[in-house]
Amino acid sequence: MLRRDPVDVVVLDVLIPSTSGISLAAQLLEVRTCKVLALSVLDEPVMIAAMLRAGASGYALKTQPPQEIIEAIRLVLTGGRYLPPRAAREEVLARINGAGDMPLQRLTRREREIFDLLIRGYTNDEIGTRLFIARRTVETHRQRIMKKLATHSIVDMIRLAARQGALAE
Repeated sequence: MLRRDPVDVVVLDVLIPSTSGISLAAQLLEVRTCKVLALSVLDEPVMIAAMLRAGASGYALKTQPPQEIIEAIRLVLTGGRYLPPRAAREEVLARINGAGDMPLQRLTRREREIFDLLIRGYTNDEIGTRLFIARRTVETHRQRIMKKLATHSIVDMIRLAARQGALAE
């Protein structure tokens, strides 16, 4: 549709089941010159920064009143950058510029593979089968991952992934 119809603003959900809103924003901007306003329930600075780095002009929250979202669209249309009122602006700007702790970078490539499968609901046995490693090896990696990330459960890992923008990858 973007290839044939002119579009001024695309309001894009950050968490899309079949793809990442972050990668889709970048793809949209390759196809057509338009503005992108990200819309999400997530107000994590990492996610906001990732969308802005991908080319979005703004980021609004689904929990905001409709009038604020309309104002966000108007601001983005006129070339402005919109951030939700309760966003940690300084942290977002620091992350856009590459600052801030990124705990997932502490993981080895193999640990990151296992982390990504764990947060997507795969069991140790399923991960072992998928990566051609023993279940016990997966358990060992899982323990190391949890120690490196200072997490105590899969729920903690999922929360961390959301804060780091890893759920949208």
